[in-house]
Amino acid sequence: MNANNRRGGTVPEGKKWDVGGQFPIGVFHIPGPADTSYAAYAAIRELNANFVVATNEITTPARTDWALEQAEANGLKMLVTDTGIRWVQCEWIAQDAEDGSALFVRKGEPIGQTFTTPAAEGLNLAFVSFKLGEPPEDESLTLRLTVYDSPGKNELVAASSWHAAAGTRYPEFVFANFPQSREANRYELASDASYYMELSTESDKPIGPLLTSREDAYSGGSAYRGSEELSCDLYFQLTLASPRGGSISAFAPDSRPSDDFVRTFVRHYKDNPALLGYNLIDEPFGEIYPSMHGTTQAIKALDPDRLVYVNHYALNDEGEHYFSLEGTPPMRYEAYVTDWLDTNPDLMSYDYYPFLTSGLDEKVHYQTLEFLREQCAAYGKDLWVYIQSVAYDTFHIAKPTEHEMRFHVYSSLAYGAKGYIYFTYETPHTNGETGFHNGLLLPDGTRNDTFQYAAAINREVLKLGPALLSLTLDHVYHTGSLPPATRELTPQSGIELAEGGENAEQSPSLIISLFTAENGDKFVMIVSKQLLEQQDARLRFLAKSGFIREWSNEDGKEWHQQKEVGVLSEGDYDKETGVLSVSLRPGEGKLYRMEG
Repeated sequence: MNANNRRGGTVPEGKKWDVGGQFPIGVFHIPGPADTSYAAYAAIRELNANFVVATNEITTPARTDWALEQAEANGLKMLVTDTGIRWVQCEWIAQDAEDGSALFVRKGEPIGQTFTTPAAEGLNLAFVSFKLGEPPEDESLTLRLTVYDSPGKNELVAASSWHAAAGTRYPEFVFANFPQSREANRYELASDASYYMELSTESDKPIGPLLTSREDAYSGGSAYRGSEELSCDLYFQLTLASPRGGSISAFAPDSRPSDDFVRTFVRHYKDNPALLGYNLIDEPFGEIYPSMHGTTQAIKALDPDRLVYVNHYALNDEGEHYFSLEGTPPMRYEAYVTDWLDTNPDLMSYDYYPFLTSGLDEKVHYQTLEFLREQCAAYGKDLWVYIQSVAYDTFHIAKPTEHEMRFHVYSSLAYGAKGYIYFTYETPHTNGETGFHNGLLLPDGTRNDTFQYAAAINREVLKLGPALLSLTLDHVYHTGSLPPATRELTPQSGIELAEGGENAEQSPSLIISLFTAENGDKFVMIVSKQLLEQQDARLRFLAKSGFIREWSNEDGKEWHQQKEVGVLSEGDYDKETGVLSVSLRPGEGKLYRMEG
C-alpha cells in the first residue's frame, strides 16, 4: 500500500495536469469528427467545463490534432487517446516536422511519400493523415490517396478519398473502422518493407499547402513531386493495426501496446498546450492491470508530469462479473480497487448513474463513495467521479432533473471528489428504443434543458474551487434517513441538530462533511438530500466557533455570516449558542469555514 497520505487535493507541485488552477470539470462523448469545430468547443466552454475526454471516434492523430486546436482556442484541455489504446494494438509511423516549403497537389501533378513499415507481422493499413496550412475554403475539393508497392507503382495496395467538406486541415484517409468486423477489408503490409503513397486530385483548384520538413527528417522514406524525389518529407501520420489486444481495448492480460507505439504517441502530443493527459482505458477488467501499469510507466518515462487517466466501475453488488474478464472467477471489489491503487496511479476515478426510472439508487451511490473515499485517503489519491447527464433505457437510467444533477455533484464533493466529468455531453447515436437519449446536447445538436442546469451548477463549483482543491476530507455524516454504508451524525462529531426552525417537527435530511485545509483551518460542507423542495436546518457547533464564514458559490469570496460582533442577522451564526441556520435549495451544498 502506498501510505503517502498527501494532505489536500491540489495537483502536486510541478504537475501539468491541472486546468489553470480551476476545479476540474470535464465532459465525455464529445463532438465527433464531423462536428469538431471552434463553435462546438465554444459551447463546451459555455457549459463552464474546462476539459474534455477524447471519445466519440476522436481516436486518430488527425481527429485528435484538430480537436486539440479547437480546445486550445477555447481555453479547454483534453485527455487524449488513440486507436492503438482504445481498440487494438497498433504501430504508428510519424513524421512531425513541418518547417519546410509547402507543396500543392494539382490535377495531373501528384505529391507522394515513401515509408517503411516496422519489423512486425500482421500489420494492416488503418489510417493515414497529412497536414494543411489551413482548411480549404472550397468544400468541393477532393483528395485521393493511393498506396503502392513503390514509386514505380507496379502493384496497387489500397486507396481512399478525403473531402474538404470535412472542415479540417488534417486530411485523413480511412482504410479501417473500429471496432472492426470480421467481414471488413484488410490491407496487410509486409514487415520491414518500403511502400509509396501518393496524393492526387481531379479538382481544378490546387489543394494545399501541404506541410513538409525543411530537410530529410524521416529516415524511412522521402517526399515526391510526381516522379521527382525531394530532399524533404511530408508531414504525415500512419497507423498500422494488428490483430493483438484484449476484448475491450488494446490491453490483454499478457500483452500491451508496444514501447515504440507509446513513444510515438507521447512524443506527438506531449508539447501540445491543450494536453491535459492520456486517457488510457474506461472501466477495465482487473486482469489487465499489469499491462495497463506497464503502459503507464512507459508514458511516465516520457511525460512524467501529465495525467494518465483510468476510470473504473462502481461498487455494484450485481456487477461483480465486470471486475474481471469473462470466463474467469469474479474479483471482489476491494481487490479490484486496491490492486489498481497498488500501481500508484495519478488518481482514482469511477462512474455510476444513480437516478433510475425507479428512483435514486442510494445503495450503490453511497457505498461506492464511502469505500473509495476511504481507499483514496489511505493511498493519498484524489477521487474523480462521473455525473449523470443522459438517459440510457438499457440500464433504466433516467434523464436527471436539475435538482438531481445538483445533488449528484454536491454529494460527490461532500465525499471529497476533486474533479468530475459529465456522461454524456453529446447524445450517443444508437438504434432502437433501448438506447441513449437526452444528453446535454440532443441528437440534432440543440441544447437540452440539462445543459443550462449543468452550466449553472458548474459555475457554482468553479466559485468554490479554490477552497475545495485545498481540503482533505476527515469525516462524513448523515442526518435524516440513513442510507446503506453511511454514518449517522452524533455529538462526537462536534455538531448536532438544533431544535427550532420552520420545520422543527421534521429532522432535516443532510450530508455533513468535515474537512481540514492545508493550513489547518477546519471546514464543513452541508448538502441537502431533499430533492424536491428547499430545506432549512439548524446545526449546533458544540465547540462554539467564534465565527463561521460561508465560502459563497455565488461570488467565490468568503463573507461573514456574522455581520458585526454581538449583532446577529437573521439566518446567521449565533456564536453564543453555536447555532448555524442554513437554507438549501434541493440538492444544494454549502461550504463553511470555522474560526476560533
